[in-house]
Amino acid sequence: MLILIVEDEPICALSTVAELEHAGHKTLGPASTLEEGLELARTGHPSLALIDIDLMHAGDGVELARRLRELHVPTVFVSAQHPAAFQNSELALGLIGKPYNPADLPPSIEVISAILEGKRPPAASLPRALQLFH
Repeated sequence: MLILIVEDEPICALSTVAELEHAGHKTLGPASTLEEGLELARTGHPSLALIDIDLMHAGDGVELARRLRELHVPTVFVSAQHPAAFQNSELALGLIGKPYNPADLPPSIEVISAILEGKRPPAASLPRALQLFH
């Protein structure tokens, strides 16, 4: 799966990329602003976007999720801004709440992938860091 990473904390972004690529996924980014994320999505056509809510230069991950929905790119928020994520749950499939164990990323992506394929993953298989909205 090709996954767009939009995260403005460099260590977190690089850790996310490393964990996902180690699990066999391809990544776009990381982008650190709304504009960078949108440009990568337009040119790279990702299957999924993992988006932090608070981005550089007063960037807004919620607005990015809104724009990515217009491009038919499904989104998962990856953020400590839980209230903002839940208030905008119509824009994303779920939330991976910070702080999280990087090892929770691959199983979270497996769950999201199953949902995108129209399958319903068993509740017992949900990683602790992942909260689904739909």
